[in-house]
Amino acid sequence: MNGWTKDQIGHMKTALRLARRGWGLVSPNPMVGAVVVKGKKIVATGWHTGPGQPHAEAAALQEAGRKAKGADLYVNLEPCNHYGRTGPCTEAIIRAGIDRVFYGSPDPNTVASGGAKALEEAGVEVHGGLLAEECFELNQFFFKWVITKVPFVIVKTAASLDGKTATSTGQSQWISSKAARNFGHHIRAGVDAVLVGRNTAAKDDPELSARPWGRRKMHRQPWRVVLDPGLKLSTKLKIFDPAMGGPTVIVCAKEKAPEKKMKQIVSMGHQVLVAPLTHTGILSIRWVVEELGRQGVQSVLIEPGATLADSALIEEPVVDLAHIFLAPKFIGGVKAPGMVGGLGQSELALAPEAEILKLGRKGPDLHITLRPACGFGGQADFEALCSLA
Repeated sequence: MNGWTKDQIGHMKTALRLARRGWGLVSPNPMVGAVVVKGKKIVATGWHTGPGQPHAEAAALQEAGRKAKGADLYVNLEPCNHYGRTGPCTEAIIRAGIDRVFYGSPDPNTVASGGAKALEEAGVEVHGGLLAEECFELNQFFFKWVITKVPFVIVKTAASLDGKTATSTGQSQWISSKAARNFGHHIRAGVDAVLVGRNTAAKDDPELSARPWGRRKMHRQPWRVVLDPGLKLSTKLKIFDPAMGGPTVIVCAKEKAPEKKMKQIVSMGHQVLVAPLTHTGILSIRWVVEELGRQGVQSVLIEPGATLADSALIEEPVVDLAHIFLAPKFIGGVKAPGMVGGLGQSELALAPEAEILKLGRKGPDLHITLRPACGFGGQADFEALCSLA
């Protein structure tokens, strides 16, 4: 279909709004919403609420009942065509007597894909690509992991207007506003893992949990991942408290970590990963991210100090999206830490570039959303996904 009507666009926007309700609830599945329309009237809606629960299409069709016969179905992701924890959505659509299906993004998962073709072969009229870019953006965590088996990586950091993340005496709480910190918890609630460095864990003793959204019904807390090369962190920190929620993963270096401490952490029910060191002697963030992907983690939020920011953004670029908050204050001081540490670039031409996607406000703070040049989610990735249709 070359052009979409105003009603068709409106119905897909409704499906997207429904899908967003699954933020932080559905991983490793994608966020999906569905709308059943007869004539110009919405007769039923549905959204995927979590693994093992009915898919959005099935939920909407169940609500529609007999009204689904001869109706249109709008869904942001191509209906699945396989037996998993639930049956194929294609079969439910065919049984219900749906006339036309409109979807946004093709499903890159080879296990579940092929839904559009199966529906067409059964005589259902199928139209893909409706609000395709919005549908692609919604499920980038899922798309990147399915295609590459590497998690989607987000960096979130806050600084003063002069780029300082703390005073020269180390005071950092709080540079950003409550609104900015709440947004950070919103991101935590939607990702599979939160990753910090040893200094952050030792100094702030964070829970690395999502609050308040993270403690709502059906939500699982993200994995807590801490880089601690020599396993020097006290096991009395909150990250080792099982009552805090998600599992804890400590990443160390074989050359620096005592085996006795490794066994102690494992005996407490946590995981220890032994990562290689880079040529500069720090843990390889790329290896860590890829290993998390091998364990099924689809998305990681990095809340970095200066060294970790340098590692993730410059030395071994792994970041797909960055949220930077600039508070309207000046800290100053040559010895006050900045957002990114390391040795820095010797030439401007070597500095990695990024695309600014959005400028906004969170409370009094400036909120910059950007995608590094190496990040997943650009036009090439979108076109590659669309080519699967």
